[in-house]
Amino acid sequence: MKLLNSPTQIDSRLMDMSFSDPALWKAMALWAWVAVAVLAVESTVASAADGTLTLITRDDSNRASVPARLELHTNTGRRTAVRRTIPSGPGVSLPGKLELPLSVNPYRFKVVRGPEYRVITGNFEIQPSAVDEKVVDLSRMVNMQAEGYLSGDMAAFFPTTNLRLRMATEDLHVAALLDPPPPAPRTGSVEQLQMADKELNQDESKWGPFWHSANAKPEGDLLTYPPMIANDGQPDESTDQGRVAIANPFSIELPLLLASQKVDGIFILGDWLREGNPIVPIHKIRNSRPPSEIGFSGALGTGRYAQSIYWRILEAGLPLVPLAGTGTRLTNPDSAWSSAAIGYNRTYAIGSPKFDDDRRLNPVASEAEYYKAVWAGRSIITNGPLLRPTLGGFAPGHRFKASTGESLEMSVELHLAVRDPVEYLEVIHNGEIFYSARLDEFAKTGGTIPGLKIDKSGWVLVRVVTEHDEHFRAAISAPWFIDFDNQPRISRKAVEFFGGWLNDCENELKKLPADKLARFIEPVRMARQFWRQRLQDANVD
Repeated sequence: MKLLNSPTQIDSRLMDMSFSDPALWKAMALWAWVAVAVLAVESTVASAADGTLTLITRDDSNRASVPARLELHTNTGRRTAVRRTIPSGPGVSLPGKLELPLSVNPYRFKVVRGPEYRVITGNFEIQPSAVDEKVVDLSRMVNMQAEGYLSGDMAAFFPTTNLRLRMATEDLHVAALLDPPPPAPRTGSVEQLQMADKELNQDESKWGPFWHSANAKPEGDLLTYPPMIANDGQPDESTDQGRVAIANPFSIELPLLLASQKVDGIFILGDWLREGNPIVPIHKIRNSRPPSEIGFSGALGTGRYAQSIYWRILEAGLPLVPLAGTGTRLTNPDSAWSSAAIGYNRTYAIGSPKFDDDRRLNPVASEAEYYKAVWAGRSIITNGPLLRPTLGGFAPGHRFKASTGESLEMSVELHLAVRDPVEYLEVIHNGEIFYSARLDEFAKTGGTIPGLKIDKSGWVLVRVVTEHDEHFRAAISAPWFIDFDNQPRISRKAVEFFGGWLNDCENELKKLPADKLARFIEPVRMARQFWRQRLQDANVD
């Protein structure tokens, strides 16, 4: 009797490109489709009427068992619950091996392990009393850790029980846990999979590291991060004052937060983006200011709006670090951990250079080193594409220096791995699109990006946006900065944009009762003064 009564086709999209190597482009196809016939096996007869499948997931490079996520549906599209398992976003954790008692039905499945592996999908059918064991091999698209990039979730709102298993399931290495985490899952789940966490602790080198600290504390629309402790037990010198991030880029109070000059970063990918769920519209995000311009409606509007706000922050001369996290607590905070996989929105920190520039990198060797790189802007953020860029040989976060009369000529070089079709690749210079191309068009040019000629202060970043119909899925580099005569770029237009936002904020605050309004009087006064001075300091239109 067959447990799985027909061969299954497993489809996966893969593109891993070295954009700086034109010869490689001529030798590779733009999209690679892999079809593998699997899971058609004979089974023995069990005493139960339903069937049992023991599923084993392995890394196909070394055949080692590896945790992954299983998403299981009947052919009608109904999600199938799997008893005694730990949830991971739209699926459940497979700790390398898991027994699945399933009712008689045809099923559709998906096996996922973070963004660095191919997604495995297929179909099978359980027949009465069937019992079997099967292996699914997962193929890695790119090993970011080996290239000097380490993944982290900068706002992880997840229970600590089996946290390492959750992280290993999604191939995540660092988690900044919001304090306090939500309650632990049901007792049965903990009891079954506690052993998996024990095994992870004993042999972390197979899938780790797993660094997590309860170090991100919500304070209104902010998240505060205490100083990291270095390997010698002392506070890390680069973060001895702690750090502050804006968790809500849409906050009506954003001009006040920016004017405080106490923030270091801002979330561009947050819990309004959840895997397997439509994007959350602006009006459903607490304390938000809707866009005053057109172009930010529809399924992708919230993601695009967050980016637009960030561009204007940079244009106003405020070099905040872009961040990504899964549980920023802007929407349904009590259930955020269960409705998204940890690390879906992730921040990759970039290791130190091996030589004179960042074309070859050392691995990130500690949790403190991870945060040091993130707060220095040596990072990319993503919820899908995997971007490894340099400008003039240097990683994001580098600040170039020049003097009036000089002209800098630099090129963007990058490597990219994606699973979804890509809508466009863009180089953004001072808030404007310097270069944009679909990847098929880009391939025809030999995989090269025109060089930038820069003679004024400014900033540059790279982004990739995918063709995802109901969701904003993108990768964005932190910016590079170019300072002429040590003067950063300050755009009058950007400052005026936040001046208008400040007016809207004041109008909303006036609706508050007097006792609640009182605490905003001084911040509003300081914000008016800050943005007025910023306007006087503007050096470009």
